[in-house]
Amino acid sequence: MATVSSKVLCSVCNKGKGTFKCEGCSEIFCPKHSIDHRSDLSKKLEEIEVTHDLAYKTLIQQTQNLRQHSLIQKIDQWEYQSIEKIRLMADEARNQLLKGITEHTTDIKKKLQDLSDELRQGREDNDYLEGDLQQWIEKLEELKLELLNPVNIVIQEDSAPLVTRIRIDHQDTSNTFEPVYNNLFTQENGRLVMKDDSQIRTEIRGKNEYQIGSHTIRFRIEQLVQDGWIAFGIISKSEPTQNNSYTSSSSYGWSNQNQIYIGGELNNEETIEIIQDDIVELFIDCDQRKIELKSERSDRTMELSIDIDKCAFPWQYYINLHGANTHIRILNPSD
Repeated sequence: MATVSSKVLCSVCNKGKGTFKCEGCSEIFCPKHSIDHRSDLSKKLEEIEVTHDLAYKTLIQQTQNLRQHSLIQKIDQWEYQSIEKIRLMADEARNQLLKGITEHTTDIKKKLQDLSDELRQGREDNDYLEGDLQQWIEKLEELKLELLNPVNIVIQEDSAPLVTRIRIDHQDTSNTFEPVYNNLFTQENGRLVMKDDSQIRTEIRGKNEYQIGSHTIRFRIEQLVQDGWIAFGIISKSEPTQNNSYTSSSSYGWSNQNQIYIGGELNNEETIEIIQDDIVELFIDCDQRKIELKSERSDRTMELSIDIDKCAFPWQYYINLHGANTHIRILNPSD
């Protein structure tokens, strides 16, 4: 029986004269189309080189004139808008004050005129005694004090700031969860943590360490049973990983069931509701030694001051999970 030999066909023209194999894409080409394929690769390399050159040019321009950096310009815009707000408010306050002072001086002028008439009348009639003199002296003293310190005009400052404070926040794109503890496993290069179907409390920590600056980490609660318990906070890296790390002496954080942990001690106070599909933001400020937890759904924020003697640097953030099949994802800054 004759053996039928199978020809290797060119992936472009489908003719049986393919003699070249590309080790990159594993396609077979005939001599003509192998040259075309190589030319296509060369063009793509040129495009990459052009993109690289543009990126490098932009980098050089930014380093030569950092004041023109887009983020610096955002601060410049905040500064201008803040100054403009203060200027407008100051102008409004000055106008109100000038109006009040004018009315006040008019009133004082009238009172002085009335007193002047009394003095003149008393001299013309030669009708005054010691009591009258004392009364006129007291009136003059009152008018002098009122002229220098108007009793009906007071300058006060509102408790709410006219200008919001600006801060530089580092949003770590490399943030991932640490290698997992019991009953947990991660996916997507450590950006998604999932708990098994047990009802045992357990802990997951962030891989990054924090000891300077401020940092924001955003999480999406992708799966959480109804009334499921979850806690967010920070802990000293020196503390060993454990199921109930929220009770550790360096733990500061909140659960979603009205529990606040300060140095591991429980305080039963109202906290933020956290349910499935919520996005929560953990803000870590090492310089000010505080942390904040914000729910984007409710727009509520809670804050805790950190005692550095109890929670020594470096810090890590932790999440304690309890409900079965809970899923938590670390979000990118652009998400």
